[in-house]
Amino acid sequence: MNFKAICEDPQELDENYPAMVQGVYYDSKGSKIMGIMHVAQGLGPHATIILLHGFPGYEQNFDLAHVLLRSGYNVLIFHYRGSWGSQGDYSINHALEDVESSIDFLKSSFARERYRVDSKKIILIGHSLGGFSAFMTAANHPEIKLVGCIAGFNFGLYGKKLCNDKFLIEKAMKEWGEAVVFLNGLTVRNFIENIIENRDKWNLLNISEGLKNHFLLMVGGKKDAIAPLEDHYRPLAKVLEEKDIDVREVILDGDHSFSAKRIVLAKEVLSWLHEQKIN
Repeated sequence: MNFKAICEDPQELDENYPAMVQGVYYDSKGSKIMGIMHVAQGLGPHATIILLHGFPGYEQNFDLAHVLLRSGYNVLIFHYRGSWGSQGDYSINHALEDVESSIDFLKSSFARERYRVDSKKIILIGHSLGGFSAFMTAANHPEIKLVGCIAGFNFGLYGKKLCNDKFLIEKAMKEWGEAVVFLNGLTVRNFIENIIENRDKWNLLNISEGLKNHFLLMVGGKKDAIAPLEDHYRPLAKVLEEKDIDVREVILDGDHSFSAKRIVLAKEVLSWLHEQKIN
């Protein structure tokens, strides 16, 4: 596996079909969401990764996007409704719908022609809420074969833990309070209530059947205090293993954003993609 894309620019440039980064806007349930399209050099069409950020999106993984771009992948990063300039109101339900809208956008004739997208090779990779959203979405998309979950947060299992525990609910509202400030149409109370209400629907353990016939990547952090391994990573990894689902498991000595492990994170993602020989 050649890891030069992590730290080196391409040696040969395609002057006719250069790499480019462009802002994109498309509809999701009547609201315009803002995205950034990274288009790999070459005529293509190119396998295209939807790189999903977390809640509220402080770490947006643009470093990883450029590594993937130099490796020959298109990468779409978008902002869920109600966040970072996208129209509408924020909610986890809306975030999941926005992933669906992004898939539809990449399958459109406009995206295929303008951004050289191979609509038959769409890949989902997400961080935190994005990892949760990637697995939730993939369970309903058998055609999307490659799905990565980086420091994934299992909102359903979390909601089950909070249910009927007033002390934990109050603690959770304090912990999530500052992040909610930046999201349109969302209060910390309705955020927590929504998680509890959807605890069965959003429990990744309950959708594992839908992840069969996918090739999965799971990355966890030993120092992750937001999505601890014991609460979010290991229960899901155990269920996937019991169902004999193809999953590459990686545990790094990192925090929730892998702040000190960005290079090794990029290596693990590239290695997994290379093994699947999709590009």
